[in-house]
Amino acid sequence: MSGAVEGSRASGLRPRARFPVAIGIGASAGGPRALLTLLRSLELPASAYAFLVQHIHPKFTHILCRRLAEVARMPVLAAEQGAAAQPGRLYVAPAGHHLQLERRQPCAFCLRLTDAPPRHGVRPAVDELFVSLARVFGSRTIGVVLTGMGRDGLDGARAIKAQGGTMLAEAESTCVVYGMPRALAEAGLADRLLPLGEMAAAIQDAATTMADLGSAGLARGQG
Repeated sequence: MSGAVEGSRASGLRPRARFPVAIGIGASAGGPRALLTLLRSLELPASAYAFLVQHIHPKFTHILCRRLAEVARMPVLAAEQGAAAQPGRLYVAPAGHHLQLERRQPCAFCLRLTDAPPRHGVRPAVDELFVSLARVFGSRTIGVVLTGMGRDGLDGARAIKAQGGTMLAEAESTCVVYGMPRALAEAGLADRLLPLGEMAAAIQDAATTMADLGSAGLARGQG
């Protein structure tokens, strides 16, 4: 191994850089069970930032984080106001607060919690997260909509697609409630409709492609 590294240095080669990528996940009714299934097998590139909005009662935010952390292949943390976002972690929006992301430097980001009015009758709202990620990460944004009632995530999906990002939605065959994913499908905003068992691999593939400097998924003009 050391010989290969020395050889690369001698020839002037450098390890291939990776762009930061954002994955935003939204879920409502049936979400906790779906998330447990997803996170058991979800692995992301080292440069990926991950965020979750689950419509949930305030009492259960920390319980949800603890349960997800038991199965996830990454640390799962409740988002805190002003905290620096780190890649390789999943930040969960606390109940009662919208979760957004702010860019502080080219590759430095911080979490922002707001008490802005509910959207679609919910706070946190998936739309708030998705719009924020689209603004900060542009075409290197992956939105994921899982089982849930209503249309939360639809406006955010439009923002992500407008920036050239990717939208994945859970297929009706595995949804407890086929509401939020249906809204994306009917609006033509879902790049792929996938049964839950195929979602982790699809997220991993999309994130790896986007993060790879030499890939076709390179975000043009984003840096």
